[in-house]
Amino acid sequence: MTDNELLLRYREDGHSKWVGQLYERYSHLVFGVCLKYLKDQDNAKDATLAIFEKLMSDLRTREVATFQHWLYTVTKNHCMQVFRTASREQQHKNEFAHLEMEQNREDEWMALQLREEGLRSLERAIERLNLPQRTCVQLFYLERKSYKQIAGTTGFTEGEIKSYIQNGRRNLKQWMQINQ
Repeated sequence: MTDNELLLRYREDGHSKWVGQLYERYSHLVFGVCLKYLKDQDNAKDATLAIFEKLMSDLRTREVATFQHWLYTVTKNHCMQVFRTASREQQHKNEFAHLEMEQNREDEWMALQLREEGLRSLERAIERLNLPQRTCVQLFYLERKSYKQIAGTTGFTEGEIKSYIQNGRRNLKQWMQINQ
C-alpha cells in the first residue's frame, strides 16, 4: 500500500496497524533526523517514539498530501522544540545555580556576622568575670595552657584553677543567656 492509502485507511477505521506500517517504513529516517538535531541516541529514540505517538492523533484529522515531506517537517519541528525546551531548562538551571550561590554567600556572611557578634559578646562576658576566674579562663581556653602551666604562671593551686574555670564557665553561660 502507498502512504496515502495507509493514511486513508487510518482515518477511516482508526486502527493503529496502519500507522504501525508507516512507522516501520519511516522510523529509521525519523531517528536519523532526530539524531542529527539532538546529537544523542537516547534522546533521538525518545523523540522518534514521541513523534509517532503524536501522529496517531494528528493523522485522524489532517489531510496530508505528501506524507514523507510532512513527516520530515513534523520531525524537524519536534526536535527544534526539544532543543528550545532543553535550552530554557539549562538557562533556568544556570539562573537557579547563580541565585543559590548568592544565597550561600549571604548565609556565610550572616553566619560570620553572628559568630563575630558572639565572640564580641563572649569577650564582654569574660571582662565581667572576677580577676582569678578571668585569668584562668583566658589561660586555659584562649591560650590552651594546662593546669600545671597556669599554676606556674599564677601561683594558684590546681584545685583553685579547676574551681575558677568551672565557676567562670557557669558565670559566662549565665551572662550569655541573659544577654542574647
